Amino acid sequence: MAGQLRTYAFINAKLRTRISKILSDELMDQMIRVQTLPEAMHLLKDTPFALIESIYSQTGDLKMGELELFKKEVDLHIELERYLQGNILNFVRALSTRFEIDSLKNALRLWFDRSIRGRSIEEAVGYLYRDKIHYNLNVDSIIYTENIEHVINALQATPYAQIIINNTDRTMEAKSIFPIEIALDHYFYRQLLNETESLESRDCEITRRMIGVEIDMQNINWLIRFKSFYNLSLEESIQHMIPEGYSIDRDAVSSAYTSQNITDILSGIVRKKYSSLQTMLTAQSSESYSRLILIERILEQIMMYEVRHVLAGYPFTIGIILAYFILKQNEIKKIMTVLNAKYYNLPEERIKSVL
Repeated sequence: MAGQLRTYAFINAKLRTRISKILSDELMDQMIRVQTLPEAMHLLKDTPFALIESIYSQTGDLKMGELELFKKEVDLHIELERYLQGNILNFVRALSTRFEIDSLKNALRLWFDRSIRGRSIEEAVGYLYRDKIHYNLNVDSIIYTENIEHVINALQATPYAQIIINNTDRTMEAKSIFPIEIALDHYFYRQLLNETESLESRDCEITRRMIGVEIDMQNINWLIRFKSFYNLSLEESIQHMIPEGYSIDRDAVSSAYTSQNITDILSGIVRKKYSSLQTMLTAQSSESYSRLILIERILEQIMMYEVRHVLAGYPFTIGIILAYFILKQNEIKKIMTVLNAKYYNLPEERIKSVL
């Protein structure tokens, strides 16, 4: 217990202070209610997101502001690493691999569009993250190379080269970068769970639960898309599932996948473990996109339930780190959803429906 206190006392104080500065629901509602994007931006002027308001007022470029938010999120991870050591540091470094993989995915998509589909990518190139996280990913050498063998060579000093080698044939057959993206996601969770096993028992238990819930979210989102939009078979869909989820096993997926009611995938879990969310399951829609939005909202509520559970418990655990980054990621996602909606002049009710 004393060891946990020494490890997390400073981190807990620092991150709880930052959690207290996360934008309130009231401010988010104000952003939704205003009529224009500049008005929404103005509301961010005296917040930790003033940077995006400043960039937009100078350039009118919303995507450049989004890139700066991504950079700040990476910087938060790297800053936190300075206060950690040993197995906890290794875990947080594994957690920040998410950003590196996201950057690599973006570069691979642009390479695929340029080299395989013959599309122009020049408007998108300026929004790539180019700083080092763990490995030197020269994204320009990736997107401007001519074939996948050269992509592999550019990544030779990283663990990502072998992932692309293993999925080259499927990528070329499918004429889609999707097989590589799925494999990269599997790699992320595999290395994260490997580091989890080295943590102290309390930290290990908390981490496996929260990562397991995130894996459930990822699996369910994929499964809904596979069934509703890609018409994949059950066998094909299960092959893509990430193992080690908290509540979703393959038997549950198999029975739910044949159901005509898409919310059946979640209903049993919610009734058993998250009864306060059960009323959300009564909302139904026959339209695939609306059903997908409903499921995503339920999944987000499940994750927020887990975050609140951690924050209300014993404070000196790795849970504070996981809770902070989940809350921060959720905050950034909501802000960018609102700002992009204002950019496209979407009505207030439409914005609320996707938050």
